Amino acid sequence: MINLKDYIKNPIELEYFEGLFSQLNEKSEQLTIATPEKDTGVYPTAIAPRELMRRELPFHSYEDIKQRYSTKEIVDCTLWLRKMHGGLGSSLDRSDYLKKYGRTTPGSKSTDLYIETEEFGDISLAEAQIIQASKKTSSFKRVVLQDLVNNDVKPILDKMWEKHSNLLNENFTRLDSVIQQKLPTIKNGELTDERLAPAGHGFFGYEVFKGPRPEGENLIACIGNGEDLSSTPDRAIVNWMLTENIPVVMVTTTKTKRDMKGGQIALKVEGDKTFLTIVEKAQAEQAGQLEYFEQLGLREDDEDAFFNTNLVLINFNAVQDAEIALPDLIKNQKGEFVQLEGAMGSVLLNSDRLSRINNKKFVHILNVNKEKRLKFFNPIKKIDDFKFIKKNLLLNNISFHFK
Repeated sequence: MINLKDYIKNPIELEYFEGLFSQLNEKSEQLTIATPEKDTGVYPTAIAPRELMRRELPFHSYEDIKQRYSTKEIVDCTLWLRKMHGGLGSSLDRSDYLKKYGRTTPGSKSTDLYIETEEFGDISLAEAQIIQASKKTSSFKRVVLQDLVNNDVKPILDKMWEKHSNLLNENFTRLDSVIQQKLPTIKNGELTDERLAPAGHGFFGYEVFKGPRPEGENLIACIGNGEDLSSTPDRAIVNWMLTENIPVVMVTTTKTKRDMKGGQIALKVEGDKTFLTIVEKAQAEQAGQLEYFEQLGLREDDEDAFFNTNLVLINFNAVQDAEIALPDLIKNQKGEFVQLEGAMGSVLLNSDRLSRINNKKFVHILNVNKEKRLKFFNPIKKIDDFKFIKKNLLLNNISFHFK
């Protein structure tokens, strides 16, 4: 008999994992996208009725926010940057690449991929995140950087922080890392420790509401990928959230042919209520709609499809009384084992669902168009993505953003 408390010392992670495990024998919801022949009530933004969109989707364009809320003043807030460095990124083969830097054991993508800088020479993207965050004090009153890691990656990042300890001051601080544990999986319907694995980035989306926070007024948290130097908001976005008391923002980008396999924001009508959801590739495959799903937003008569970027912002001035939900269980089959996982977007959208039952909207969508997408979304899924960045983009050695 597995005792989860032997593996999980963080009570919030225990609550999260027990919530996933409790869903093991529940039948997962089947999402089927509406078609001209069959109206299922599930509408990705590319095909959603316009009146329904206007009434039910708190949607904002970055171009409009930039025009209305830009400022050259330092924003009076504490910007809490939480960068996810935990994933191994097994789909990104970098064994030969690492040998150039005298390394044989991979960490995370962010610790293993190096860029050239004028002042520091070749440094990893994780190290560049530290330097970039320190420079954000020219835009925000106080900046706090926190690493979201596993036990293998933490020592690598600790060494990087030691190297740049001179950057720390009263306006730029480090918050202790959040460490995601490798947890038991399922074999033959029972928990086993024969294979251990993390339980998805949904934990970081749940823990941000439940765990310790930095001190400071006007606290805005931002969760982004550690290997993506674009995963940080600008002053206009933060100023907008504070001015308009926006609780949670999920940043999306207009879908292109590069994004055919990623999740799309959708509206789901249930009786007299409408909820936000994400339609994922796996769901479309199960429903026999993969080709339809991939083409949504790319056809001539479609509206824009909103592609989820996993960049999330939270305004703690506006979420004080919100009820935070657990994510839906994802059963990730790995041979004879099933990993229990949850997604960050599912935490937010399930929490939004609870708010909508009480006639409140919790999650707002901020869409960035194709022309501006690299400003906030520059993912590295495979080594070719990184080669593209190195070949086509230049690092601004003042801001530490690519341009």
